[in-house]
Amino acid sequence: MSRGPDGVLEPRLRLGGVVARGAAYGVIAALCLVVTALVLREHGDRVDLLEAATYLGLLTGTVLLLTGLFFWACSSGEVLRRRDFFATSGPHDVVSIAGPALVRAGVFLLLPVPFAFGLGELVASAAYGSWLWGV
Repeated sequence: MSRGPDGVLEPRLRLGGVVARGAAYGVIAALCLVVTALVLREHGDRVDLLEAATYLGLLTGTVLLLTGLFFWACSSGEVLRRRDFFATSGPHDVVSIAGPALVRAGVFLLLPVPFAFGLGELVASAAYGSWLWGV
């Protein structure tokens, strides 16, 4: 990577790369969520954790992703990295930095949702006394 004539790192960010990095972080978050859910011993605590992760992740992730995509579209190709913050020329350029950050955070929060929902359904329908049910 090198700096362009305006002091901004080249090449510019691409949507696919930002989504891929958010998905990688989301996979790690999903693994942490599954491990945490299985470490909890009480059945009610497991179900509550998985339901909260499902609904809060879905709501927050959707809002962040849609806001980030809107900012990305508003930046009209001038998408910047966070380290380019001091190379901005005005307050309106901050949208070019916030767009990719919000897209990455939205994908990061949305990826664990199917895992949490699926595991929550499995835990809720597990037979009483099984290892999946808990204590």
